[in-house]
Amino acid sequence: MENLSEKRDKLNEAVQLCTIHCQRMSFAWEKIKIHFPLDREKYIRLKPEELSFFDQLIFRFSKLQDSMGGRLFPAILENLGEEVKRLPFIDRLVKLEELEIITSADDWILLRETRNIVTHEYPFITDEVIQGLNLLSKHYQLITEIWEEVENYIESRFGK
Repeated sequence: MENLSEKRDKLNEAVQLCTIHCQRMSFAWEKIKIHFPLDREKYIRLKPEELSFFDQLIFRFSKLQDSMGGRLFPAILENLGEEVKRLPFIDRLVKLEELEIITSADDWILLRETRNIVTHEYPFITDEVIQGLNLLSKHYQLITEIWEEVENYIESRFGK
């Protein structure tokens, strides 16, 4: 059984990891946001350097989503004294929503679906790649807002 200090360390490590992913995702977003909404013509004309920022955006969005869901959310709940080890993920989300740590479990499910779409590469199906990237551009703002809400909650509840 973990003591309070170990639980707090896990929370702090998860926050640091998510902070890095969010900062790097935002950096990539700033480099390519002018291209949205994407269409086939814009996509085909992208330079290799620009494509690398799209890759970085996809990677960091996915890592942030995974890190929040897999490490941060359980660490928050554990620090609140909640038993989460045996809880299915959806129940963890519902608990976070009930505690007003996240606004909507459904939004989080939507972000997971987006992550699943953009992490699969279909190099010959340009239209599906473009649709996925346009979806990611919409959900970039959503995941950023959720991260900020959660970060503010952690700061107000547990301090820095």
